[in-house]
Amino acid sequence: MKRIDALQVINTVWDTRPLIVTCGATAREFDSLGRRDHRLPLLDSMGLTSAVGLGVALGVSGPVGILDGDGSLLMGFSILPTLASLRPPNLTLLVLDNGQHASADNMPSQAAELDLAAAIRGCGITTLEVDVFEDLADALSAATTGGQFSALVAHVEPGNASGIPFLLADPVVLADRFATALHDSAS
Repeated sequence: MKRIDALQVINTVWDTRPLIVTCGATAREFDSLGRRDHRLPLLDSMGLTSAVGLGVALGVSGPVGILDGDGSLLMGFSILPTLASLRPPNLTLLVLDNGQHASADNMPSQAAELDLAAAIRGCGITTLEVDVFEDLADALSAATTGGQFSALVAHVEPGNASGIPFLLADPVVLADRFATALHDSAS
C-alpha cells in the first residue's frame, strides 16, 4: 500500500482524537489531507514523536495517537521500553514502515534489514501488523479499542506521493492550536 493511501485511512479512523505526527514527507502528506488543530506535526523533530505522544497521553484522559515512521521511531528507539513500562491505556502507536528515510533521498533505514514489528514486540508491546490496504481500517480499529496501549505497524511502499507541497507552518502556531484543541476537548 502507498503511504498516502494509509494516511487517508488514518485520517478517517482517527478523525477527532489528538494525534502526534512525525516529521518529513509523512507530515506533509498527512497535512495535505486537511489540517486539523488536534494534530501536532513535529516539524524538524525526528525521533521525538513517540516521546511527545507519551507525554500528551499521560496528561489527558482521552485517546491519543502517535503517527511515526520507521526512521523516526528507530532514531528514538529508546522510548520503546518506557512506553512498555508505563503502558498508558489511552495511547496507540501507529508506525508506517517503508524501510527508508523517504525525506532523505530515500536512504534505507535500519528497518530495511530489521523486523521492526518484532523489535517492538520484543520490548513487550502488543503489536499488530498489516501489509495490505484492505486490512488497515480493521487493524487500526482493533489497535485503538480495548483500553490498552498497543502498536500497529503498517508496511507501506517506499517513496513519496508526488505533488505534495512543503509544510511551512510555524511550529509555535501549530503547538498553540494543538494545546488549545486539547484544552477545549477537556472542557
